[in-house]
Formats: sequence, structure tokens, C-alpha cells
Amino acid sequence: MIGFEPENRDELRERLKEMSDLELRCFGQQGRKLSDPKMYFGATEPYLVHLEEARAEWRISHPSDRR
Repeated sequence: MIGFEPENRDELRERLKEMSDLELRCFGQQGRKLSDPKMYFGATEPYLVHLEEARAEWRISHPSDRR
């Protein structure tokens, strides 16, 4: 689950590594929705970090799947 407190990138990466594919996709979708400046006014920076890290982890665990 995405929290309000900024998270250390290393801790976030470790948490993402432990997630199943479904959990990782849900986490990334939440990050994408929460980082959209058109939908949410305010600080979206922590959510952008979550989205970037979720995408990076997906690419690592699925190197042949280029979406």
C-alpha cells in the first residue's frame, strides 16, 4: 500500500521485490493514479518515485515483456 510518508528508495525496492506480479501491478496502478497532477492537486512527488520504482522492478522481473 502506498503511504503518505516518503520512503527510502532502498526499502521500497526491497518491498517491491517481495511482491507478487499482481501486487506489483496494483501498486504501480495506484502510483500512476496518485501521481497524476490533473486528478490530485498537491505533492505528487512521492507517488512518482513509487511509480518509477514499480516500473523498474517490473522490467527487472520481466525482461522480455516490453509494455
